Amino acid sequence: MKLSRRLGIILAAGAVLAAVVVVAVTALSAPRAPLASTVEDATHAVAAGPSTSTPPSTEPYWLIKQRQAKATTPTTPGPSPDEPAPQGTSVAADAGGAASVPIVTTNVVLTGGRTALAGVWSGTAGVLARYLLTENPRPSFSVPVETLADLYVRYAADAGLRADILWAQMLHETGFGRYGGDVHVHQNNFAGIGATGGGDPGCTFATAEAGVKAHIAHMVAYVFAVSPVSWANAETDPRFQAVNPRGSATVLADLDGRWAVPGVGYGARIEQHVAAINRVNP
Repeated sequence: MKLSRRLGIILAAGAVLAAVVVVAVTALSAPRAPLASTVEDATHAVAAGPSTSTPPSTEPYWLIKQRQAKATTPTTPGPSPDEPAPQGTSVAADAGGAASVPIVTTNVVLTGGRTALAGVWSGTAGVLARYLLTENPRPSFSVPVETLADLYVRYAADAGLRADILWAQMLHETGFGRYGGDVHVHQNNFAGIGATGGGDPGCTFATAEAGVKAHIAHMVAYVFAVSPVSWANAETDPRFQAVNPRGSATVLADLDGRWAVPGVGYGARIEQHVAAINRVNP
């Protein structure tokens, strides 16, 4: 009796243990949704490669705005290299021979003082020098004529003024380098700046280059309300501030009664020299 009871207890315990094992196995074999999802996400991440999202910009705000402004600013296309320039003008070319956009040169001369003062002359320093030397083979300047002409071509173009007009004015004021008036050779004053008559010699400049720049700066004051170059100022031209109002001259005739007083026909006389200069063979 005791043996059978013990046997029953053992069998019951075994059944309970078997049931526990079945429950455990069932639980382990059941689907695990969160884990499967995690593995699936990882698989997709590997297949897709590294993230391509753009990190936040570290550029300063002003630089971003500047770039945006440049991107939205309309631009005007320059003349096509195949497009002919207007009569009397030519498009400046770069070192490779291709037409560059901004500079259009001119040698147009009108009559009656109507030739425009602003512009870039299409001629050369050699032409200026030859015109002067034809009239006066031995001018009195502090530098060779060719050097002086080169200074006029260089600084006039820099300021957006015509070198042929400024050279013609210099010839008119100095008598083709003969002088003989109140202004003297050593002053390097090529346009009578400050010479108001009655023996007043006007301004003196240390070098020919300084005198050329002063002449051009003085014309800048007449032609432009705002100087197109930083060196055209009262430091370069002592009479710069005396020009009032600024930007009052557009054509040569506008210099009558301004640059020269009374100056009747002053611009037209200079214009005659300008026309003659542009008839010289290059």
